[in-house]
Amino acid sequence: MITVTGDEMKAIDNYCIKELGIPGIVLMENAALKVIKNIDLNNYNSFTILCGVGNNGGDGLAVGRHLIVNDKDVHIYIVGNIEKGSQDFLVNYNILKNMEIDLKHISTIEDLEPLENSILKSDMVIDSIFGTGLTRDIEGIYKDIILSINDNSKYVLSIDIPSGMDSDTGKIFGVSIKANNTITFQLLKNGLAHNKNYTGKVIVEPIGMPKIAIDSIVGKKFENQQI
Repeated sequence: MITVTGDEMKAIDNYCIKELGIPGIVLMENAALKVIKNIDLNNYNSFTILCGVGNNGGDGLAVGRHLIVNDKDVHIYIVGNIEKGSQDFLVNYNILKNMEIDLKHISTIEDLEPLENSILKSDMVIDSIFGTGLTRDIEGIYKDIILSINDNSKYVLSIDIPSGMDSDTGKIFGVSIKANNTITFQLLKNGLAHNKNYTGKVIVEPIGMPKIAIDSIVGKKFENQQI
């Protein structure tokens, strides 16, 4: 299977949005629905979702909304400065606030105890803290959260890539989520092919990115191959 770098995937995403006019929130909603498709809703009923404030976190918020609509027990925790959230993250954040969903914010070590209790009670933890754009070692409260997830979870699903993994090489930025299952979107990222100890089972799901967008960025990789 052909793989792409994080920068290539970002460029494809931008082409869809800026050149084709597909709103980013549409791609985010498609991604969330594909995550829901891969969750056995008959056997998983309680969820803890960890969201950063970028688009990966926005994916997690959208997934949380769909789980709530399906009458699941969902606890959502946000880490990071919400005021610096991406545009599509804020769309999903505001939807959940309008639905009067309790969104908990983690900023200090004292916030970890209720998070750990939630993780211990949940059938599944969903990781949407960092996406493919991470380039630095994970420290501080982010490190504490990831270690808590790894230590206390029954089952972890990562959205797009386990938080803490380099999407290009599979390198670990100090610490990383150890997922049982990773749902990535449209194309396999390089790093996911190199570190199965952290990704668990990897599933690639299309989210409606047209072939013209993919070919415009990485077309030569796909010559004589089917996307």
